[in-house]
Amino acid sequence: MLKKSLFTILTLSVFLTVFSKPAFAVSSPDFGSCLNPQVTASQVNGGSNHGVAGQTTTYSGTDSIYYLSDGNVMQCLCPDSGTAIQTNWLKTSNLSASDIDVLKSQGWTYVATGSSWGLSDVPYLAKNSNYSCRGENTTPTVQSSVLSLAYTGSAVAIYGLIIAGVTALVAGMLLKKFSK
Repeated sequence: MLKKSLFTILTLSVFLTVFSKPAFAVSSPDFGSCLNPQVTASQVNGGSNHGVAGQTTTYSGTDSIYYLSDGNVMQCLCPDSGTAIQTNWLKTSNLSASDIDVLKSQGWTYVATGSSWGLSDVPYLAKNSNYSCRGENTTPTVQSSVLSLAYTGSAVAIYGLIIAGVTALVAGMLLKKFSK
């Protein structure tokens, strides 16, 4: 019984050691809010031919563009209806393909080049959110977070914990056997 358990634990430990990889979480940077932008608009366009990434509808109203750090852009479209759309443009040059896939699964849209939108000719991820730019309801539905990779430990720490657990388990089994 002890040999079977020990073999199972050692096999599991080897399996986990060989196939483990570091885990990272990806989140988007803080773009701020169109209701209270922290930078001056680089460009303000009026008229009736405004577009939104990921949509085919054109809008009439005012479109304000804010250039942020790291090449990111905040686009604030306030159409005549007052139901506004904030588009956060995340420049992907510092992101890996797996980070891009994670963000796409969080609702971001991949845009191969920003040049079609008056931005740099590089890939972006775009995410839209609604807010009210006219009327009584001025609460945005924008959520933001800090772009970072969460450190979840190193392989050495994980292996150490596995070895400590196996050692404690074997020691407990041996103590039980010899205490009889």
